[in-house]
Amino acid sequence: MDATAEDVSARAHVEHAAEPGAMEARLDKPAPEPQYDVLDPARLRLFLDPSGRFRATVRDDRSFLDVNVVRCFPQSQPDRYWAITDESDRVIGVIADPTKLDRDSYETATKALARHYLQPIITAVHSIREEYGAVYFDVETDHGRRSFVAKGVRDSVEVGEDGEITVVDVDENCYRIPDWERLDYRSRQHLERLI
Repeated sequence: MDATAEDVSARAHVEHAAEPGAMEARLDKPAPEPQYDVLDPARLRLFLDPSGRFRATVRDDRSFLDVNVVRCFPQSQPDRYWAITDESDRVIGVIADPTKLDRDSYETATKALARHYLQPIITAVHSIREEYGAVYFDVETDHGRRSFVAKGVRDSVEVGEDGEITVVDVDENCYRIPDWERLDYRSRQHLERLI
């Protein structure tokens, strides 16, 4: 039975993969960084359609239904580098300077971001406990009582020079304490053991 060119090529690929060091060479090579389109804010329009779906239109190019806007760097640069994603959370493009969007698009996007990045303010701490590297919080917030888990103090808790504490949970929700020293005595005791 004669082998086709396709069979020979496939066999050669498998034989090469079996050579010593072939797999290691592929594993050592880092995956390439994804390349995203940078969207021109002057040509981009963000709006809600009549049914309330968030849409994006790039003038003279294309339009997208059911998009989301997310911050690329929510902690370090919340007002720069916003990504527009489709309904499957694939990045359509990035807006480097969102302040250059037209006023209506900017307002629509900031409202969507506010819903997406709700940051409850912690007003009291009922308990904090650490287990196996995870930190379990039971707190009172401006949106009611919440319980959440953070990955660990070093990875999830940031204390600012101004007394602000930011805690990011395992679902990447961000909780804030504007000035931890202004909390009640018990809450401060819980936090002092943590920080």
